[in-house]
Order: sequence, then structure tokens, then C-alpha cells
Amino acid sequence: MKKTTIIIAAATVIILLALVGRMYFSVADFSIDNPSWNGLSSLPGINLQPLYDTANLSAFDATGTTLLIVSPTRNYTAGESATVASFLKRGGKVVVMDDFGKADSLLNDIGSPITIYPVPLCDYEDYYINHSFPVISSISPSPEMANVNELVLNYPASLNVSGSAFALARTSGYGWLDFNDSGQYDGVEPMGTYTVVAKANYGAGQLLVVSDPDIFTNGMLGLGDNSVFMDNILKGNVLFDASHGRSVTPAGVAYFAVKYDAVIQVIIILSLISGGFVFLQRHRIYKCIKRPGAGVPGAG
Repeated sequence: MKKTTIIIAAATVIILLALVGRMYFSVADFSIDNPSWNGLSSLPGINLQPLYDTANLSAFDATGTTLLIVSPTRNYTAGESATVASFLKRGGKVVVMDDFGKADSLLNDIGSPITIYPVPLCDYEDYYINHSFPVISSISPSPEMANVNELVLNYPASLNVSGSAFALARTSGYGWLDFNDSGQYDGVEPMGTYTVVAKANYGAGQLLVVSDPDIFTNGMLGLGDNSVFMDNILKGNVLFDASHGRSVTPAGVAYFAVKYDAVIQVIIILSLISGGFVFLQRHRIYKCIKRPGAGVPGAG
């Protein structure tokens, strides 16, 4: 009987730990609750807040606020794109980081002069582990690239840049579009210089597009000047779009709710004060409850 009890208790503890871990941590790519190499758990070190519905953008002061979009897994609707466009026109900044996701649905809808060309981009000359990890050292002077000498990418795409947009970072002259996804240059794939970071003014705001969502992941952030680039572009208030496939764990939702919702903060403070008062007066309250006739009119 004792052995059975121990087994049941151990199983219960394991299940509880698994449930708690599931509530606190994620294993999904680009999740801000994922502490593994493919997660973005380093991002909450900045002033970051999840955005669960793009319709809520209208509630934020666009000036000094950045909307961060990382590898969305579903398309933006026309209405959602219009809301993002309005945010840009009001002076907001939108940073799109994507290679083979659904961000082009947004970029096309808002008439962006920058779009993503979803073909793997390699570099024959400058790379980290292999040709699919291009090292970008052709950097244009700009506030976004201050003190950035090189970026290390991981299986990126390239950008189409037109109109008033301009490139901030490019491959060497030996970049190539790896149409057969082999990681090896076959002699006929187009080789040249390809843009990986570009920006454009949009109304009173600014649009920045990066053709690789991996560079801010935990496993890539420490390579090259990736972290410097992150610090340059993610300043002030940062809204992380969690409404297009990059969800937040229940514990993460609670954490950010407490961090940013003043009403919840007041409720918690009042609850703590009330709980502390009840704890300090627990003996008196207990005596009142136990005293014969307590609460009965006329009882002495």
C-alpha cells in the first residue's frame, strides 16, 4: 500500500510540474516565452507588451511606439492591414521580420515599397556555419545600423526594394538565390548582391523590414552585432504582435497583464492589503466567530 501511495504521489508531482512548465514555458518558434535557442525570451528585457488584437493599436500613442511582427503564421485581413497602415500614418514604427511566413499579405495590402522574396538566400563568400548562414557586412550608415558592423543571418530570404525605400544591409556580391534549397551553388542560380534589411517612410511613421526572423532568437542574438541591431530598432514601447500565430503562454498573459494593466495592479494591491489585515487580525476574528451568541441580536 505504501509503495502504491509513493508511486501515485510521484506521478502526481510529475504531472503537476509538467502542467506548470506548460503554463510558463513554450517550445514554439519565435515565442517570447520560449527559453530555447529558437525562442525570443530575451526580448522581454526591453519594454515589450503583447498585442492580442491589431484593432487595439488605435488605443496606443503611435509616436514612440514600435509594432514588432515576427514570422506570422496566418495572413493579415484587409481590416487588420488598414489598422496597421493607420498606425504608421499616425507616426508609429512597424518592424517586420519574416522570410517564409505570411508577412507579405500585410506588406502588399498597405502598398509597401518593400516586400519579401521567399526564396532561400545564401552567400558563397561570407558565411558563419555554412552558406545558409550569411554574414552581412555591407551596412549603410543609418540610426538603425549605428555600431553595427556585421549581422549573422540564419536561412534568410531577400527583399524586393522599390520606390522611396532604401536598403540598409546587403549580402556580398556572392549572394545567391538557392531555388533548389540545396545550400550549394549549382552554377546557374542567380548570384549577386541582395538586400536583407530595408526601410521606408510611411506617412508620419516608418516601416522597417528584415528578411530573417531568426536573428533575434536566443541562439542567434549573441552572434555578430545582432544584439546591437536589436537595441537600435526596438526602443521605447514595443508591441509584439501575438495575434497572428505567435501566442503567449497563460503565465505570460498573466505576467504582462499585471505589468501593464493599472486596474489589475490596484486590485492586487488592495487584495494584498486586505489579506494582510485579515492575517494580522486572525485571532480576534476567530474569537468573534467562536464566541457563543456572536452576531445574534440581544446576546450578551
